[in-house]
Amino acid sequence: MRTGIVLAGGRSSRFGGDKLAAELDGRSLLATAVDAVAPLVDRVLVAVSGLPQASLKADVPVALINDRDSFAGPLAGLATVLATMGDPDPLADLAIVVGGDMPRLVPAVLRSMLDRLASDPTVDAVLLGRPPSVVDPEGQPPRRAVLPLAVRVGAAASAAVEALDAGDRSLQALLERLAHLEIPPSVWLPLDPDAKTLLDVDTAADLDRIRRR
Repeated sequence: MRTGIVLAGGRSSRFGGDKLAAELDGRSLLATAVDAVAPLVDRVLVAVSGLPQASLKADVPVALINDRDSFAGPLAGLATVLATMGDPDPLADLAIVVGGDMPRLVPAVLRSMLDRLASDPTVDAVLLGRPPSVVDPEGQPPRRAVLPLAVRVGAAASAAVEALDAGDRSLQALLERLAHLEIPPSVWLPLDPDAKTLLDVDTAADLDRIRRR
């Protein structure tokens, strides 16, 4: 089974409101992220702290999973979702993890990550290599270090618990506990020449720049 996991439990403190309910091209940011992963998976699980204001509809089942510890960070939210997924097949159960604030995800890139993971049983996680020549609208390198991320559900669930038990709260701590590989930019950029898949929204200014583009 392939599952889409959308992390949507943050405070949006830098945005000044519920950023995941903010609209882009007539859809909320959260709904846009769900739309991007839904065609690739059998179901979508959304990690939330309380009920989102956005309407979430897709061609696959969408379930909201409340964070066990509200606003404890993306790793804690991911761990809560993974813990709900039962006893996964160690090789066949895969997930693509994205942020609810990533409005320009390219499904072909996400599919390539899942397919790469499925093809290599020695690897438990796949992420995108960051192209050094790609910058955000302010001229800075893309800020998000880990997402999107394709993972084997069983290995990721164990690694998430281990990281949290060690006091780590970052997705980077999860990645460090998994056998992982990066897809080189030369491989995935032909599917997304502007590296839009790496964009995320932290502030209202970020969203305004993306709208202007």
